[in-house]
Amino acid sequence: MSKAWQDFLSSEGFERIDSATKLSDEDLNDDPEDDPYRSKYKAREIYLELQEKLKHLFEGDEENKDYHTINAVLNLKLAINYIDTEELATGEEKILKCIDDLETFKFENNVVNVYQHLLNNLGILWSARRDYNKALKFLKDAEQQYLHFKEECGSAPKSLQEYLEKPWDEDKIEHKRNLEFEKTYTLTLYYMAQVYAKLDEKELSAEYCQITLERQLEWNTYEPMEWGLCAATLSQYFISTDDYTLARHCLACAEFIYQEAIDKESPDASEEAKEKLQQGKADIERCWIKYGLGLIESSKNCLMYEDGAPSLKTSHEKFRKFNLEVTSREEQVTDQMVKDFTEARKVFLKIQQWINSAKEFYALDGRCSDYVEISQDHSTAYKYLAFFEMDLERQCKMNKRRADIISALINELNPQHYLLAVRQLMFEVAEIYSQMLDLKVAILQDEEVRPTPHALKKINLLAQQSILKYDAYLDTLKPMGKTEFPEEFASEDVRPALVASFSKGRLHSKFVTPDVKQRIANIQKSINCYKFVVDYCNKHPSIEALVPEELNICREMVALLPLKMEKIRQGAEI
Repeated sequence: MSKAWQDFLSSEGFERIDSATKLSDEDLNDDPEDDPYRSKYKAREIYLELQEKLKHLFEGDEENKDYHTINAVLNLKLAINYIDTEELATGEEKILKCIDDLETFKFENNVVNVYQHLLNNLGILWSARRDYNKALKFLKDAEQQYLHFKEECGSAPKSLQEYLEKPWDEDKIEHKRNLEFEKTYTLTLYYMAQVYAKLDEKELSAEYCQITLERQLEWNTYEPMEWGLCAATLSQYFISTDDYTLARHCLACAEFIYQEAIDKESPDASEEAKEKLQQGKADIERCWIKYGLGLIESSKNCLMYEDGAPSLKTSHEKFRKFNLEVTSREEQVTDQMVKDFTEARKVFLKIQQWINSAKEFYALDGRCSDYVEISQDHSTAYKYLAFFEMDLERQCKMNKRRADIISALINELNPQHYLLAVRQLMFEVAEIYSQMLDLKVAILQDEEVRPTPHALKKINLLAQQSILKYDAYLDTLKPMGKTEFPEEFASEDVRPALVASFSKGRLHSKFVTPDVKQRIANIQKSINCYKFVVDYCNKHPSIEALVPEELNICREMVALLPLKMEKIRQGAEI
């Protein structure tokens, strides 16, 4: 490196670089709203001045490799600055110029890490532009850059940071270079995990995420809060593949590492920092909730659709456990498929524990949408547990608890502000009352005795409650101030609306009454509901595929129920 440039860095260059870094990373937080990039622009001026100084000091020696490398480092800092200020085209132009300048000696010791950073940032740039395939191409190039140098040279290359900081101690230089080289590669893998996720390559995303987390532990380069949340997120992939051993391990590790962040919390931390820490803890608990729900649901599905006891899928060969001792955290909940109510209840109780803890942060007042989702998870937990309960009366009580949870939410939410959530909740509670009705009917059939007036009244009440909730849901689909439905439902509302009408048709037939006129009136209401589905599908044939089974039943009922109604009339001689 040019002695004149080294002298300049020692005398004032490093200090100016530090000033630019501080402006970019810290001072920007105090920039006014009407000038949000003021600090970024000041940092840019410093980098441009440094480039002019560099050009002057290497005048006549512009083909010098050191000049190209140092200039590339400054250009990269400028490129990031331009990208941060939303001038992506200029940022890209500067990085591509650096790539072109360094291409012929990109594997040399003094250049390879700089080149890695250039490729990483091109990947980030194209990801920001949502061209994920192009982003992946540059990140794969960065991956190959690392692997090629590692195989051919083995030793650690000069770090990009060395061009920006005072000389490192000789006794530490090898270790620090190695650390920076590996950190840069870990970032490449991290970005690849994000891009694969955007491309819906879930397994590859999970694989690269796991390698990233593993390397951060190995090199002790992790930030506890971020690491914990990433590990918890990774668990959700394993839940989706029914690999509950690895899912549980990821969550236990997430808790273990996140605890470091909690233990290190400063008493003087800002309210924002404290809130962020509490939110992360609650988010990990929400991932545990999904773990418990997934385990019980998978166990239920295995018992329903497979012969014999439910079995656990074997762990993916390409995925390994992290080198952390988390046995005590893993043992708080099973990773094996549950086979009966006793086992399912143990998981259910853990789910409730996580729900109650998560709600301490995600309260209804202030974080309404998250509170609603967690409460729906609570309802789902009762739903899955009820499957393992053989006693129909106890099943009914569990569904009553579900109805209470959802009804309480509906009463708390303002439909004007949370219309979509309220719609979903109304539909859900209508389904719950319908399920409770079916359970009560099944109980009466099992008893093989004449039902009491109280039991019949309960059946009618449940049918009425379910119909009322379906009606309340359907009313929200009507235009403001109108009493009629729109000519055509929004695409996301078509199936729910038709299923609601179909369900109402079924429910009207469930009323028990000795009054012949009332029985006929109920049948007519069933016909009207079924006919609504048939007429809508006839008018919009393209949506028949959304409700094939329901539509076939509706067409049959529209044909058969008038005959049944006439038979009742004749029998009663009305």
